[in-house]
Amino acid sequence: MTPLRVVPPADPEAYPPLSALNDLLFCERRCYFHRVEGVWADNAHTAAGTLAHRRAHRPADADGSAGRTARGLWLVSHRLRLVGVADVVEFHPGPAGGPDVPFPVEYKRGRRRRWDNDEVQLCAQAVCLEEMTGVAVPAGAVFSVKSRRRREVEFSPALRRRTEQAAERLHVLMTEPAAPAPVLHPKCRGCSVRDHCLPDLLATGPAYRRALGQLFARPAPGA
Repeated sequence: MTPLRVVPPADPEAYPPLSALNDLLFCERRCYFHRVEGVWADNAHTAAGTLAHRRAHRPADADGSAGRTARGLWLVSHRLRLVGVADVVEFHPGPAGGPDVPFPVEYKRGRRRRWDNDEVQLCAQAVCLEEMTGVAVPAGAVFSVKSRRRREVEFSPALRRRTEQAAERLHVLMTEPAAPAPVLHPKCRGCSVRDHCLPDLLATGPAYRRALGQLFARPAPGA
């Protein structure tokens, strides 16, 4: 067995959720809308993701988990100043009869993305588990609901540094007075807050100036 340590309670005002790291690395502007301005909008992608996480907390779901498993486990890291919920944490037998080793499993809706946001979110869960158990967590996995396959992720020194940097950037972002400027990118097409962000308009100066001129233009006589 791996007992959980008694850790001090987290400040809900100062500790954003672990999922905000994923948001941040996907798009800082969207992260600001979500976490600071409270702008939320669902589309087919976000709704499917919500359903995938709900399925993760069902004990009968066939995700390949084996042995002692915790689902919907609350996590906290005072070093990263983050809180959250792990979809699944398996506890694998430790070496030489030592304590069980936590192995976090994060549910994702589709295939692997070209960005490292899923890996960073999973690594942050490992940091939480290490603080809470005192046991090193060398690896975890991302489980794809669509393919029913899991991909193991090693928590290398480089990934851990990336995770710490993302947490630091997140805390800075949440104190800034305005959202970062938009950057038009192919991933904007599937973003749930695209209509609020308006990257097609605001990221291109000429288009913005034309729209602004049309907004305040006086109508022609007889129009």
